[in-house]
Parts: sequence; structure tokens; C-alpha cells
Amino acid sequence: MEAMSLQDISDEDLVKRFKAGDVVALDAIVQRYQDRVFRLASVWLFDPQLAADAAQEVFLRSYKGLGGFRFGSTTYTWIYRVTKNVCHEFNRKRRIESLDTEPVDPGKAPEGEVVQADALRRVRELVARLPERQRDVFLLRVFEEFSVRETAQALNCREGTVKTLLHRASRKLKLDMESMGVNL
Repeated sequence: MEAMSLQDISDEDLVKRFKAGDVVALDAIVQRYQDRVFRLASVWLFDPQLAADAAQEVFLRSYKGLGGFRFGSTTYTWIYRVTKNVCHEFNRKRRIESLDTEPVDPGKAPEGEVVQADALRRVRELVARLPERQRDVFLLRVFEEFSVRETAQALNCREGTVKTLLHRASRKLKLDMESMGVNL
């Protein structure tokens, strides 16, 4: 079957094809989700190159682990969890390595760009400091533009829980940004 027609096949059928030995089906899954995985990794890792490396690792693990997928969740929910785990591992490794390295010089960028980049870095740090469930809801709703229902399904919780967690995360971020003097 042509790769173009694979784009019209459901995730579930692509996974079934992959499990039956059709490696091209995984290519279709990768194409379908690579941008989302990269965006999430970028938010969690704060570094585009590291996010690209993490995305590669996510799909390598998908190749190795998708054979055991049991359809207890959607394919994207499974990939989201793999992405989250890979990013946590990368961050853990970086924290250990950062103890031995010097801070990076921001360079000779124009002052306005440095200020904006610094504000964005601080916001990312604030998002990273949110409690895990609030952070996950915030990332899915704001960065991935998931609906409340999709977020609830991805995180295996009720829609009301998603709304509550998003409200708490937004309120905390707003207060933290105000206290730090961050304006975006």
C-alpha cells in the first residue's frame, strides 16, 4: 500500500499493521506525531537541539515498544507518555551534567532579544516548576491545543479535573510571573 494512503488510516489500524510486521505503518505514525512530540520536548527541555534528540529517542522507543501496545489508551496518549518519560530522563541527565559545567554566555544578541529570550526562559522555568499534573494539563491545553475532553483522555482523568488543574496552573503562573516582573 502507498505511504500516501497510510495517512488516511486510523492510528489503531496503523499500530495493528506495525504489529503484523508492516514497518511502513510506523513511518506514518511518526509523520503524524513528530511535530507534536518535538513541540512537547521543546517545552520540557528548553533546547531545540535536545528536543530533536529526544524526539528521535521517542520514536526509537516507539519502534521497540509498540509491539507490546495493548490498546488501553490512544496511540497519541501512549506516545505522549513515552515523550514525557524521555524528556524527564534527559532533564535528569542534564541536571547531573550541569553541576560540572560553566553558565553559557548569552552572546552579543541585541538587547531586546536578550530581554525577551530571558523572559521566555523564566516562563518555561515557571511552567517546569508547576506540580506535575498541573504542568501536564497546561502543556496539553495551551501548547498542544487539546480540548478539555482530549486532555482528560490523554491523562486518564475527568474533564472537571482538567478544568480545575488548568485553572490552578494558570493562576499560579500569573502570580509567579507578576512577582518576577515578567511581561510577555
